[in-house]
Amino acid sequence: MLQSLAGSSCVRLIQSNRSTWYFLCLVVGYVLYLIFGAVVFSSVELPYEDLLRQELRAIKRQFLQENDCISEERLEEFLAKALEASNYGVSVLNNASASWNWDFTSALFFASTVLSTTGNPNGQFLRRKT
Repeated sequence: MLQSLAGSSCVRLIQSNRSTWYFLCLVVGYVLYLIFGAVVFSSVELPYEDLLRQELRAIKRQFLQENDCISEERLEEFLAKALEASNYGVSVLNNASASWNWDFTSALFFASTVLSTTGNPNGQFLRRKT
């Protein structure tokens, strides 16, 4: 008797708030999907990243052993500056392309993209006429 009362009140609660329950199920499903995706990407990419780190440490160690005139601190300083430049698309390699990332055409494309994708120029939200 108590189970049937509790069951029917739960059913009524779910039926009266059906859209809320659908939304809640959607949110839970989305979170589970994100967690599953993170697990998959982590399990696929983490071993390769670890191997790459070990290879870079070995190459750095070998380079420092073969070149006694370079200190580890100066090499770290050079590599940090090279990586910072690489983040902006500038390469220290001789065989890298000589094209500029911020030539006039690229800057014009970027400016038009920013202007066409970021909201109303008057700073107001568009309102639907009713």
